[in-house]
Amino acid sequence: PQGDHFWLARPIAAGGSDVIAPFYPYGSRNDGTYPIHQGVEFVNPIGTEVLAVAAGTIVVAGSDNIQVYGARTDYYGLLVVLELDRTYLGQPVYALYGHLSQIKVDVGQRVEAGDVIALVGMTGIAEGPHLHFEVRWGKMLPENTVNPELWLRPADGRGALAGLVVSTDDLVVPEVRVLLYRAEQPDKLVRDIMSYPNRAVNPDPSWGENFAAGDLTAGNWIAKVYRNRIWHTAEFTIAPGASTWLRIVVMK
Repeated sequence: PQGDHFWLARPIAAGGSDVIAPFYPYGSRNDGTYPIHQGVEFVNPIGTEVLAVAAGTIVVAGSDNIQVYGARTDYYGLLVVLELDRTYLGQPVYALYGHLSQIKVDVGQRVEAGDVIALVGMTGIAEGPHLHFEVRWGKMLPENTVNPELWLRPADGRGALAGLVVSTDDLVVPEVRVLLYRAEQPDKLVRDIMSYPNRAVNPDPSWGENFAAGDLTAGNWIAKVYRNRIWHTAEFTIAPGASTWLRIVVMK
């Protein structure tokens, strides 16, 4: 069943940037040359405090130079994994923090939302200082990631969008650009996202989407998808603190 589960607080302490970087969202390849992204990024200086997003238990705290937690060893560098106290649809939920410079917790430690657990760094494959953040559902494995933008609570006055791009023969369409505009400024692009690839990322267990965007200002919006030389347009409304479902049908 579709439904919101904004269980997670922001993982960056006050004074840092708790805004998800728009250039490399979940499921994207950035400019096409990057690996498929299985999380989101919070760009901050080295040493910015990283917070627990919910109450739970630390199940990983250290380096991935031996144990693989991503695509290969030394991928996330120093990392922490938090298993939430709450389960979703009977399955465990995990939050993974990567590229850390310091770790402030130990395996087995109980934490509450807002506790300092680490500091931002650029260990592993990071090209600059930032926090890589993932949500994993069911198992603590790379193939179990889901989109954090549907789990992190939106900022005040904002909501989230989850949807599907499908063809006229009802097949899911991977890796097409979904352009988002405010209805009152239909020529000013606000967000440029991609529908998910047909591998390596998962839809949310509740929404079943193949694209999503968080922290959209409440109000009326327009989505545009260009496919087979045709612009396909859909209107939708974002409510504060909630997700909106949108289905976009394009020519096959």
